[in-house]
Amino acid sequence: MSLGLYHTAHNAGQTTVVLIHGALVSGLYWDLVIPYLTSYHLLVPDLPGHGKSASAPFSVDLAAQQIAQLIRTHANGSAHIVGHSLGAQVAIRLACTEPDVVNSVFVSGFGMFPQTSLTPYIPYAAWVMPRVENCLSRPLISWAMDGADIPRIDTNVCTLDLCRQIVSPEDPTQWPSPWPARTLIVVAGKGGLVPTKDSPGDAVKLMAIGRELNEETIAYTHLKMRHPWNRQDPRLFAETAAAWFEHKELPEGFVKL
Repeated sequence: MSLGLYHTAHNAGQTTVVLIHGALVSGLYWDLVIPYLTSYHLLVPDLPGHGKSASAPFSVDLAAQQIAQLIRTHANGSAHIVGHSLGAQVAIRLACTEPDVVNSVFVSGFGMFPQTSLTPYIPYAAWVMPRVENCLSRPLISWAMDGADIPRIDTNVCTLDLCRQIVSPEDPTQWPSPWPARTLIVVAGKGGLVPTKDSPGDAVKLMAIGRELNEETIAYTHLKMRHPWNRQDPRLFAETAAAWFEHKELPEGFVKL
């Protein structure tokens, strides 16, 4: 076990929430959401291979182990877990393997990447895409993404090795085992010219697995939200998380799958 993940902590609330970012970014990707979760004690790690944890290699298993260590060391008991995109994979692995540190789970952008003939080329595409996107103006991207504030990727961190670790042709992602925590699974439903909607099929299958141990696990879609909706409507993202933590109704606009 390494010395642990770099993380930031926010607020003095009694209830801890862990925010797990997606691929090729860092905990800074939550900067727009954090101001709307002031009543919670927040732990915001940089995943292995990312941000200020870049010296460690990435794997979903290692990330889950290190976040469990982070919770045991710094949380107020167990924690609510929020995972976006790659962070959703980590959140579900954490809930499966370290259930004692998990209170509830909220994931968005969960996706499976089954092995195909194109799988060996995906790391190269993942390496190229941020470099192309970095060349585009931020106002253009914001317009195309319904106002989402998408920061430029640090290409020094976005190495081909990291892309291979995230999308390994030799180790394709596997469906998880059932886990006990009640879990909200959200599918961003807005696509169109820019293909940024998530997979409803993956969400429904994930929900079925989760419901084997907790019948409260549920999946919803929101047809106005794009994949990075924590950057598109951070207030809605935070309100959705808080509603789930507090066993309240979700904000308007969500449709059950």
